[in-house]
Amino acid sequence: MSQAQKTHTVGAKESLFSIGRKYDVHPRELAAYNNISFETGLTIGQVLKIPAKKSMAPVAETSAPAKPAPAPVKPIAPQQSKGANPVYHTVAKSEGLYGISKKYNVAIDEIKKWNNLNSDGLVEGMRLIVGKNGSAPASPDVVPEKEETVQVKAPEAKPSNPAPVREVPRVAPPDAVKKVNGGFAGGAFKSLYEAQAASKSVTQDRGLAGIFKSTSGWEDGKYYCLHNTAPAGSYVKITNPATQKSVYAKVLDLIPDLSDNNGLIIRISNAAAAELGAAAGNFDCTLQF
Repeated sequence: MSQAQKTHTVGAKESLFSIGRKYDVHPRELAAYNNISFETGLTIGQVLKIPAKKSMAPVAETSAPAKPAPAPVKPIAPQQSKGANPVYHTVAKSEGLYGISKKYNVAIDEIKKWNNLNSDGLVEGMRLIVGKNGSAPASPDVVPEKEETVQVKAPEAKPSNPAPVREVPRVAPPDAVKKVNGGFAGGAFKSLYEAQAASKSVTQDRGLAGIFKSTSGWEDGKYYCLHNTAPAGSYVKITNPATQKSVYAKVLDLIPDLSDNNGLIIRISNAAAAELGAAAGNFDCTLQF
């Protein structure tokens, strides 16, 4: 009387080697007997026939191939805030930090910190980090060195023939200026403007100036402006012919393309306008940059 065929149902984590050791059968012989590839893994629930007669010596337990060492698990860096993936922006022609900050509702100093920027000048094609996914946007009114809080919308005005960006020589920041007779004798950027003027030919212009509200300049004499020709980060001398007073302002960005700005050649902070003795509305001025 023939003996019944012995079978084995594959369980979890079992292999040809472990099953072969269990029945004293060489794993290759076990694979050949069941017409399966020795290199192919087994599946849970698969039924194997166990040969009654063995032609190959069983594999000793120490002969089984060592299991490969598990791949090292890369530690996950703790997330400091929800959604830390950076948001990028590619700088367009004539685009400045002020316009980008308004576009993404983020502070200028945050953009400079994320991108390790030491100046306000940008280059076309530069890729900037302008935010972090999931994080609350910073207030666009918080800017470095108390830079302006401008209460105007800022879609970009793109001049047909923008002037090339000129490199401004690096000059040590001026010492804090002292307020004299209600003003700052032109402001904190006077020495920087003079260094700029000494390195290139000066352009002059005359026309109407507008005013925007700002928190900067009232305590430190740091005046800011918007201008369509002078590059962002450079300096402009503004003179009020009616009072013969002058101030020196740092260019933040282009003048927004709004109907309120039609006919203006510059917009300056209200602190700068106050030192010029200008009225609340638009006023005639001369520019040097």
